[in-house]
Amino acid sequence: MKQLTPDVLRESTELIAELRSGRLNQLSGVVVRLDALLLDPNWFSYTIDHVPELTPQEVVQRAFEYRPFAMPPPPSQQSKAKD
Repeated sequence: MKQLTPDVLRESTELIAELRSGRLNQLSGVVVRLDALLLDPNWFSYTIDHVPELTPQEVVQRAFEYRPFAMPPPPSQQSKAKD
């Protein structure tokens, strides 16, 4: 599982600041890298669309607060797991 380390925080905040600057030559490379670093698939919305605007650090923090939920197995598989 992805973890928020100081290196991830630093790299992510720098990339978000660069993304927001509008001075990117390779937008897709930055997006692909942030997808790899950040846990929440909605990080782009937090970066671009969130009102009030979040700082790059707040975007990263919020992305790491994301907790996907796991669906329980279907009833037929639950009884097999108990055996």
